[in-house]
Amino acid sequence: MDAIASAQERAAVAERAVIAAYVHRYGPVAWAHAATARDGAHTWHYWWHAHLVHVLCEAQHHRPSPARRRLVDDLLRGVTLRTAGSWTTPFYDDIAWMGLALAEARPSGRARVRIARILERAVDPNVGALPWRTGSVLFNAPANGPAAMVLAPSRHRGRAAQLSAWIAATLDDPATGLVRDGIEHGVVRSEVWTYNQGVAVGAALALGDTDRAAAVVRAVERWCAADDGLFPAVGGGDGGLFAGILARYLAAAARILTGPDAARAGRLVHRNAEALWAGSRGGRFPADPRRSVRAEGEDLDLSVQLGAWITLEADVTAASALTS
Repeated sequence: MDAIASAQERAAVAERAVIAAYVHRYGPVAWAHAATARDGAHTWHYWWHAHLVHVLCEAQHHRPSPARRRLVDDLLRGVTLRTAGSWTTPFYDDIAWMGLALAEARPSGRARVRIARILERAVDPNVGALPWRTGSVLFNAPANGPAAMVLAPSRHRGRAAQLSAWIAATLDDPATGLVRDGIEHGVVRSEVWTYNQGVAVGAALALGDTDRAAAVVRAVERWCAADDGLFPAVGGGDGGLFAGILARYLAAAARILTGPDAARAGRLVHRNAEALWAGSRGGRFPADPRRSVRAEGEDLDLSVQLGAWITLEADVTAASALTS
């Protein structure tokens, strides 16, 4: 079996497992529930839902299916009901993730255009960036990177370039080249998360800034080199999605960049996809690719399973790019 077919088969296994365990139909729509490691409750998370829609669209690109297309429509009707038609939350990072999902699912839809307008208007002129949420004084990469990607193909491209440049100037660590989390009251929050690197790469690629994208890819490679190329794991909850987001935009880098930079981006994705697959059982994946999946705790979170599925779809993208 060639690399692309193998990656496709693995991604399909992850997709079937997520849908069977977490996506349930109530009347005319489908809800995605998240079993949480803390209390076993079933709750609905707006930004996890955005990534579910997004990865379903990636799967649709890789393995087209009318049934999957209908499921995406059902999930989006569910978002309409859950948000009373507003498509928004108080969190600008979450809104941006939904905007990116809608760019894949309904690129000409009114909700995507509305989200772009909301994000553009929320930029603080005194900072030159978007706050994490309404009323917040935290300005971070997870809000401004996705917002830049949403705005780049719109009439607000100049604003997208501003946000990407702000991340580079304000949050890049000069010692490592990695993107730090954010800035609050003038103090840089020094945490370095996988998805911060992913959104910096994605924003740069959306703006055609391949030099910037390649520089962050190289920084990620150096960061992960001590652990055989594996991404740092941060457990369940929201963190379950972080590494998958990095994989998604590294795969885009493998497709858009050339030469050694494309190859290193693809290798990072494939190494993590391989490790996740090795630790899986019955279509379920571990929160940490360094171990096997468990039938309890953080591995039960929808976010963790989505993050693994996103990584496996990213491996399809990267394999296709590097073998074409």
